[in-house]
Amino acid sequence: MLLNTSTISKKALIFIFLLLVTACSKDDTLFKGTVHTVDADNNRILVIAQLKEEDLDKNYKEVLGTNTYSQAIWVNEVSPSKYKKGEEIEVFYTTSDDSFPAQVTANKIIKSKIE
Repeated sequence: MLLNTSTISKKALIFIFLLLVTACSKDDTLFKGTVHTVDADNNRILVIAQLKEEDLDKNYKEVLGTNTYSQAIWVNEVSPSKYKKGEEIEVFYTTSDDSFPAQVTANKIIKSKIE
């Protein structure tokens, strides 16, 4: 049986769509925020939700110590060279610990597009 290129293309598109849909489990938690700190020594980044621009250049301990921000996570096991301070990202993860900031290992990280 011969398949025409139209049938192959449709099957390829369906496969890609299903792959994208299943890339993140429905059990994943989504965290949106700004990269505040890139910790190259420990292969992690600190992401803070609704971070104000004026707090980007402050030490993370000072920023978190103000109690201005209630949502912050250390994303472990990342390649620090892929991220820079001030980037808006979405982090998908399954579990976190109870510390503040929480410690997570991302299943997926998406950088927000700048328009």
